[in-house]
Amino acid sequence: MFERLSIRHLLGLAILILSGVLVAAIVINQRERVSEETIATLPKDVDLVLHEIHYTETRDGIRRWTLLADSAQHMVGDGVTHIENIRMTFFDLEGHGDVLLTAREGAFYSEVGEVEVFGDVVLVSPAGYSFYTDRARFYDSEAQIRSEEPVRIVSETMELTGKGMRLSLRDHTFVLLDDIKGRWSTEKGDKR
Repeated sequence: MFERLSIRHLLGLAILILSGVLVAAIVINQRERVSEETIATLPKDVDLVLHEIHYTETRDGIRRWTLLADSAQHMVGDGVTHIENIRMTFFDLEGHGDVLLTAREGAFYSEVGEVEVFGDVVLVSPAGYSFYTDRARFYDSEAQIRSEEPVRIVSETMELTGKGMRLSLRDHTFVLLDDIKGRWSTEKGDKR
């Protein structure tokens, strides 16, 4: 009887060990399959995909600007982060008010502190001006937004169009570069 119990115990122990090995093999195989599926869903040449991005640039503990985006795809090799549905806020330190920017797509070049945006680009200044263009680029080192594309600027009393623009985020001044046309409204009527 002693031998019979020992064999029974050994068989039970062997069954438990085999069951444990089988469960471990299933878990490891499932993890590998999930990882392969996740990697397969990444776009080609993309190292990292993020959703609901919130990036804030600070210097000396002071917020300079914030970038919000629905998604981002980062390529380590070229240091570019492609972003979608962009909302940027440029915080004003001089009391003029914050400038807001929205665009459909863009690219964030973190090494040089530049953000290029394109597709339905809209800038709204605290002075009541709205800027519309197809493409613009923010230069952090100069606190400036530039566009080489056609630009339309609208306020309650005027509408300007031109090609190329420079907007200073330091003093909220802007310059249209070429082919400038304008229309102003007054109480007595429109002037061109």
